[in-house]
Amino acid sequence: MKKYIIALTALAALIVASYVIYERYFGATRIAFVNFQAITLGQIARANDNPRVKISEVEVEELERLGNFDMVFVNGMGLRVIESQRALIQRAADKGVPLFTTMATNPANDISNLDPARRERVAAYLGGGGRRNYRSLLNYTRAEIDRKVTSLRPFEDAARRSPDYLYHASADEELEFASVEEYERFYKEAGLWREGAKRVAVTGQMADPSGLIAALEAAGINVYPLSSFRRLEEFLRAIAPDAVINLPHGRLGDRVVEFLRERDVPLFAPLTVNSLVETWEADPMGMLGGFLSQSVVTPEIDGAIR
Repeated sequence: MKKYIIALTALAALIVASYVIYERYFGATRIAFVNFQAITLGQIARANDNPRVKISEVEVEELERLGNFDMVFVNGMGLRVIESQRALIQRAADKGVPLFTTMATNPANDISNLDPARRERVAAYLGGGGRRNYRSLLNYTRAEIDRKVTSLRPFEDAARRSPDYLYHASADEELEFASVEEYERFYKEAGLWREGAKRVAVTGQMADPSGLIAALEAAGINVYPLSSFRRLEEFLRAIAPDAVINLPHGRLGDRVVEFLRERDVPLFAPLTVNSLVETWEADPMGMLGGFLSQSVVTPEIDGAIR
């Protein structure tokens, strides 16, 4: 009986040790993202080409989960946490979970435990944005931070991107164009151009408009997706749109509004909500103050139609 118990104990210990070794060197890399916009998380998810990298969004109300991840990225821009929630982030970092906070507007929230070289690298990936940088971020995290030894994918140095461009999201990559002329050349070569069709510009940073763009194109409309702040008026004048759909986070600005007024171009500002429609409609609050002002009040100053 004693030998039987010893054998079972040894077997159990072997199974546990094997599981620990597997998880440490061969298992999935679990990455948490805290307080990232839905559009950014969508881009990161589409950039992920490694089935052994698992991405999760962690809400501020569930920060106790951070200890279960192999890497945690926190967006400090607009992060609102009470002291007990901030302590949960700090506790995960103190326990050795690799953690990096980007764009912290409150010094108390600037919690990171990566060494300077890794901190600089992941900051460059996140700051650069785009699928290429996000893909490299995920693969770099698995290889160099989580230190897994299998299912490794190549990663590159962070690529610098212009903050002002037109784009078109394909299934494989996000294509970017520095001018309307370049975009229209691509659009025609891709067989998407409809001669004489209406032109609709889609702009804004608050949601992933891929479904909206596809629906407009299916309706026979020439669509111009934009990501721009400094050159928005320039792009719109070159496009000469019949309508603008803006996914708002604040105002477009007086110069853009004046252009729309000159050309009598309708401006639509659909609401962006980070939940299922039925869940949002059932919530008596609807929208929080800052989100309400940036998504509804300031766009209405621009003359937007909700």
